[in-house]
Amino acid sequence: MSEAAARLAVLFREQHGRLLAQLLRHAGTARLAACEDALQQAMVAALRHWPFDGVPDNPAGWLFATARRALVDVLRGASRGETGHALDALPAPAADAFGERFARELDDDELALLFAVCHPALPPASQVALALRTLGGLGVRELAAGLLTTEAALAQRLKRARDELAALDEPLAVPAPEALPARRGAVLTALYVMFNEGYQSAEGTSYARRGLCFEAIRLARALAAHPVAADPEADALAALLCLHAARLSGRVDADGTPLRLPEQPRERWDAGLVALGHRHLARAGRGARLTRWHCEAGIAAAHAVAPSYADTDWASIVAWYERLLALDPSPAPRLAHAIALGEARGADAGLAAVDTVLPLLPRERYPFGQAARAEFLQRLGRDAEARAAWTAARAQARSDAERALIDARIATLAPHP
Repeated sequence: MSEAAARLAVLFREQHGRLLAQLLRHAGTARLAACEDALQQAMVAALRHWPFDGVPDNPAGWLFATARRALVDVLRGASRGETGHALDALPAPAADAFGERFARELDDDELALLFAVCHPALPPASQVALALRTLGGLGVRELAAGLLTTEAALAQRLKRARDELAALDEPLAVPAPEALPARRGAVLTALYVMFNEGYQSAEGTSYARRGLCFEAIRLARALAAHPVAADPEADALAALLCLHAARLSGRVDADGTPLRLPEQPRERWDAGLVALGHRHLARAGRGARLTRWHCEAGIAAAHAVAPSYADTDWASIVAWYERLLALDPSPAPRLAHAIALGEARGADAGLAAVDTVLPLLPRERYPFGQAARAEFLQRLGRDAEARAAWTAARAQARSDAERALIDARIATLAPHP
């Protein structure tokens, strides 16, 4: 891959949502498909020109201008003679629903876009998938890993979501302020999955994509501060993301090699983000309802305050996971609970719990179950079984960074007899 193409790939991941939201601000949210097509055309044009002409001084501005021109062509081709054949003739941002309604309620285009695509006519899972695809620019492969489904199933889910939106009598639009709370749950879930993909990337050689993490945090904090859509659960999510992001600087060594939690130098964790997370967590306590975000933020806070891995209050973390499972008994939190049990009560207990949940986990691109099993087997001195489990985990790894981390663990095993 050329340097220009590599820079474009990074730019697309980091700026896709912002560029699309800006196009929609000018064109109106009813033209979502046309705006997505125009942005794709701009990316193709960049791949064609940048390797030869050089990367422009303002690459995001270049993409936006090119996409804007492409959008004019798309709309002109769709309806010749209509006043919407050029963006100058489209409703001005202050006059369309996207601009006017959120001028007084929400001044963040990307968060407004999230609420727009989280339409109640869609199943919640489809709302989340479409929001992530639209805002984050995440590919089907990445999204499938984050949503614990297959690529084929997710592609069908996205197609159905677009078809259902297209079949609505009303155009896709930003909801009125009083409708925002009903869509908040899907928005929070989308931001959570978006952060997780940045925190432990399912693609490429980088173990983390910091830009994606901090964009999710920015949007979560904007939501927590919103006068209508704010809620204790929004603060709980913001707390969770801040507390996890605080560890980013300690998750790799000087060479970029991933470090497991027991190996991470805690002095490199970001104290400012820990403090910010605790402030959001305190605000999250103002409500009477316990949500999954409260539980996960409580778990993250227990890790953040522990002076060392050995001094972690695992009994408290197990208790938080038990509260979480009462709200969400899905396989991922069940696996995390099993791992915490092993830390609190010993490797035998952890292995038994992991083996119970393992059949429920995805069989592709989800290495965490086999990795947890391998870890407990290794602690029990069952190296041959541990090697087999690590090998199975490696086969399911989603990125080069994950494979490198697993290879490092395999290297610590006793050699084959």
